[in-house]
Amino acid sequence: MFKPIMNSKTNANTTMDTDDLIDSLVHALHDYVPSQAQYIILLFIVPLAILCNLFVLYHLLMDRNLRKEAHNHVIIAILFSSLEFNLIHAPFSINLFRTGSVWPRSIIACSIWRFTAYLGCNANDVLLAWAAIERHILIYHSNMMRVRRNRIIFHYIPLGILVIYLFGFNAACFLTPACFANYNFNVVFCDATCLNSVPFLASWYLAVNQLVAALLAIVFSLILWVRVIRQQKQMRRSHEWRRFYKLSMQIIVITILFIVLETPYAITCTLAYTGHFGNSIVFDYSNSISLFLCYIMPIIMPFACFLGLYNELWPRLVKPFNRILRHEEANRIKPMLAANTMINGISVK
Repeated sequence: MFKPIMNSKTNANTTMDTDDLIDSLVHALHDYVPSQAQYIILLFIVPLAILCNLFVLYHLLMDRNLRKEAHNHVIIAILFSSLEFNLIHAPFSINLFRTGSVWPRSIIACSIWRFTAYLGCNANDVLLAWAAIERHILIYHSNMMRVRRNRIIFHYIPLGILVIYLFGFNAACFLTPACFANYNFNVVFCDATCLNSVPFLASWYLAVNQLVAALLAIVFSLILWVRVIRQQKQMRRSHEWRRFYKLSMQIIVITILFIVLETPYAITCTLAYTGHFGNSIVFDYSNSISLFLCYIMPIIMPFACFLGLYNELWPRLVKPFNRILRHEEANRIKPMLAANTMINGISVK
C-alpha cells in the first residue's frame, strides 16, 4: 500500500534524496506494524495519557508555587503540545487504524490533522532541547535570573520565540496550496508528502527540528548530569545541591524517554539518507517499528513530565485515595468501639 524506503532510481551506493526520505517515512508506518496492533496500543495509552496530562497541567497552572517556578514553564508548553497531539491527532490515527480510512473525509480535517501532528512532534523535540539548555542557566546562574530584566531576556523571550517559530514553521509546511491540493484519505496524515513541495523546508525539518534538536537535548542533558554529580562531594549534599539535583532530574527523566524512543528513528533516517541500506526487508521492518516508537513519544510525554515532578505531584495524586481509606477505616472502627463500650456496661450516646 505504501512506497518502499528506497525508490526505483536509488540504489545501495547512492544517498537518498530528502524528498524520497520524507515520502517513505510518511508511508512506512502501516507497512510492517499491523494496524490492529497500533489501534489496540493507542486505544489503551491515549486515554491514560490525556488524564495524566490534565492532572499535571492542572496542578502546574493552579498551584501558585509551581506556576511561578521558571523551570516549569517549558514543561507546561510541552504538556500543551502533547495535549493537542492526543486530543486531535491520536483520534484520527485510532480511527484510521480501525477502519482503514480517514474520517471525516474533508480537506479541513486532514489539514488540521497534518498541522497538529507535526506541530506536536516538532514541539517535543525543540522544546526539550531548549529545556536542557535553559536548565544550565536556571541552575548555575540563578542569581542572574532573579533580575526581572534578565528573566525576560533569557527565559520568556526565547520560549515565546520558539512557540511562534513552531506554529509558523508548521503552517508554512502544511497550510499551503500544495498541501490543500494533495490528499489521500486512506493513509496516515492523509498523505503529508506535500512537505516535499518545498525542498528547503523538508531538509530543515529533518536536519534542524529533529536531528539538531535531538542532539542538543541529549548533549546538554548529559553535561548537566555530569556537572551535578561532580558537585555532589563539593557541596556535600547540601540543600542547594538537592535543589540542583531535582531540577536536573526533571529534564534527565524526559531525555531518557526521548533517547529510548527516538534514537532508533534517528539512526534509520541517517542510514537511509546516507545510502547505507538498500531495499531490504530488515530495514523496512526496523524503519516501520522505529517510526512507530517515535510516533508514541508525544503521546506518553505526560507520564515523563509526571515522573520529573514526582515529589510534588505524587502526594496530590494519592491524597484522595488516602482520604477514602481513612474514612472507610473510621467507619469500621466506630461500630467496634460502640460494641466494646456496651460490653463494658458503658452506654454511648
